[in-house]
Amino acid sequence: MAKDSEQRSYSVDEMMEQLKKGERAKTRSEDAELVTRSDGSKAMRVRRRKRRKDQSANPKSRRRRYGLVTTVGFVVLLVAAGVSLLLVLARFNSKGFREDLEKSLGRSTGAQVGLADLSVNPIKSRLESVKFAWSAESLPRSLKLLSLDARLKGSSFISSRLRGRELRAGSGTMVLRPPEDTIGPLVTKGEEFLDFGSYRCSQFDLHYGNETGDSLVRLRGSELTARPAEDGEGLRFVLSGGFVRFGNWTELKVSNGLGKWNDGSFDLKSLYTRSPSSGEAVFKGVKPITSGGPSVFDVQLIGFPMTELLGMDALGRLIKGDVDAPSGSLTFDPRHVDSGQLELSFSGTEISIEGFRFLGGLASILRKEHYARPEGGTIAGTLKWDRDQLSIEDLKYEVRSHMMLTGKIVVKEEELSGTLRLGVPETLMMKSLTEPRYSSFSSPQQGYCWTDLELSGTIEQPSDNFLRKLQASPVKSSAPEGGN
Repeated sequence: MAKDSEQRSYSVDEMMEQLKKGERAKTRSEDAELVTRSDGSKAMRVRRRKRRKDQSANPKSRRRRYGLVTTVGFVVLLVAAGVSLLLVLARFNSKGFREDLEKSLGRSTGAQVGLADLSVNPIKSRLESVKFAWSAESLPRSLKLLSLDARLKGSSFISSRLRGRELRAGSGTMVLRPPEDTIGPLVTKGEEFLDFGSYRCSQFDLHYGNETGDSLVRLRGSELTARPAEDGEGLRFVLSGGFVRFGNWTELKVSNGLGKWNDGSFDLKSLYTRSPSSGEAVFKGVKPITSGGPSVFDVQLIGFPMTELLGMDALGRLIKGDVDAPSGSLTFDPRHVDSGQLELSFSGTEISIEGFRFLGGLASILRKEHYARPEGGTIAGTLKWDRDQLSIEDLKYEVRSHMMLTGKIVVKEEELSGTLRLGVPETLMMKSLTEPRYSSFSSPQQGYCWTDLELSGTIEQPSDNFLRKLQASPVKSSAPEGGN
């Protein structure tokens, strides 16, 4: 067959254009209708499509209308939210809410509660102060917290309960006193208005007894954090920093501490402290503080200065050096402020003693000045302390080949008493192989000649009967020569 001379090749674009033309022609033919005119002639009439009622004539106009509706709705929502927030804040900052909060805290703690200058807002809520006052039947008597603030959760403004991660106080003071009845829970379960993960006080002070120097236990300047216990019962306390003092002991630096208040009892799990100069003191609860009987704490001392252990104004002026006490006990009855008792066995090396009157007399008769202030000795004994007196029992102090002291020392109201047995090397005290130079000294025993002493006087001016006993037996031969 012969080729069509008019046949030509088409590009892809031309083919697509031809297809579109065909579609449009087909559409026009489907919309066209054959009609017969009045004069008998025939013609094609094209039907026009009707526009849908909901079809917008202008897409831009439709978008503007939708945008306007959205904007108006958003503004209305913001205004409604703002009004609602203002109403909620007005309620939280009202006198009625403050009174409801006081009642809620009073029900949960059993105390009379007073709040001052409560300010609640979504950014940071503040409270100038809150005061708790308990009756005489309770162990806690008062608690005052100042400069409180917290960031509230959004749910607080829906539930009308103050919720947040932490409630902080700038400072606080709590006073505990012996209860007249059973010790009640510090916080009881209920529908409280407060719900925080933790409660923190940057500068916390605590007094057991009175807010004076007569307190049995005094804590000052410590950071206290209280959290609900893991089992949901009671509160768990953590201490960090600050200072603590038991009775007339020296003030100790607090490293950290842990305690728990639950079901009417306070249990001191641990308290780690350091002396102002050196040494550590560790306290651990054995029997918690309850109204049923004495409370007991285990005490451990590590490299602790005798000056601070015995008191700088007490025996600590006469005996100096560091000692260890692997175990001891601190006992007190929470029903009686004056019931504190401490007992621990201690030992140490490189200990010096001074200030005792007999030391000067001994240095004089032996003509050896170092006897006036012996140094480098070992010491062991049992320390006992209560509100009335401090004593060292079963004392043994020895500077090898120089002297030995055994016996008991007592300090009561700054008055010194007790009995000591003084040992001097026989090489310095014997006049002959069988006779001591002074009749007040015994014959050699364990390498020493011994004499008994009675202590008296005060801490500032110690006294004893050493010289009086020597006057009854004057020197019968020249004193042994020797220097320092």
